[in-house]
Amino acid sequence: MTDSVGEKGSRLLDEAAHLCDMLRMAHSTAHRMQMELHGKSYDRISEIGAQLHDLRVVCNSLFDDVANEVEEMDSGEQDSGNPSDTQK
Repeated sequence: MTDSVGEKGSRLLDEAAHLCDMLRMAHSTAHRMQMELHGKSYDRISEIGAQLHDLRVVCNSLFDDVANEVEEMDSGEQDSGNPSDTQK
């Protein structure tokens, strides 16, 4: 049995939100480590923190893209009246 468009969309949004949340937690952890480290370790965690920040920006954009795609899938399903028309 295949998922309905609504189920698939909900799952995709949950997964995108989960990915963004994981990156937020990793970024927060790197920031806390920065406050405790010095020297070479500080430099490395600072670099990781900057990369995580950049990933979070991309992930937030991805979340918006997924939300738009899910909205399009939902409207396509409603327009056709047949969910199998929009599934591949």
